[in-house]
Amino acid sequence: MPIHIVHVDGHSLFQAGTDHLGEALHQAIEEGVDLAGASLAGANLRGADLEDASLAGADLTGARLDGANVEDADLSKAKLDDASARGANFENASLAGASLARANLDGSNFEGADLADAVLEGARAVRANFEHARLARVRAQGAVFTSANLEKCELAEGDFSKADLSGVNLERCDLRDARLVAAVLAGANVERADLRGADLSDADLSEAHLERCDVEGACMDGAKIGGANMEKLRGRLRSRGDSGPYR
Repeated sequence: MPIHIVHVDGHSLFQAGTDHLGEALHQAIEEGVDLAGASLAGANLRGADLEDASLAGADLTGARLDGANVEDADLSKAKLDDASARGANFENASLAGASLARANLDGSNFEGADLADAVLEGARAVRANFEHARLARVRAQGAVFTSANLEKCELAEGDFSKADLSGVNLERCDLRDARLVAAVLAGANVERADLRGADLSDADLSEAHLERCDVEGACMDGAKIGGANMEKLRGRLRSRGDSGPYR
């Protein structure tokens, strides 16, 4: 039976003479069809080739994208809440403003991807790669990034409160004004990161590597720092609720 891809408002976007959704989407992409706003909630797209897809604002809630290739795709403002995208490739994809709440992104590749203003609350991204990705103002409260690579990421003004960032690589990241309240960064590599204005109060920094970080105006009140390497920090820490230097 032919696959009929429709917009979330019901109008037709594309019809393909195949009974496999992944193949239908790939055909639409090859033909340059704009699939913005596509209704794909719960879709089985495991291993699908969605490179260069135009899926801005699409509804992929609960979709299965494990092992899919989504490189260079436009998923800005798309809904991927509760989706599973383990081992998927999102290299250089645009997910700006997208919602990935509670999504499973374990082992996925987001190198160079744009996730500015995205929602990652409660998401899992264990051992995922975000090198050079843009996650400015991201909302990732309670997310799990254990052993993920976020080297040279833009994380300014992101909210990672109560997130699990244990063993994560945050070397040379931009974390200006980020919220890491009660976050777990045990054993994390934060060397040379820009932490100016960041709130790390009550965070677990035990055994973390923070050498040469810029901490001007950052707050570490109540943080656990046992075994942490804090050599050659630059700047003055502040106290919680106070604009002065940390004591």
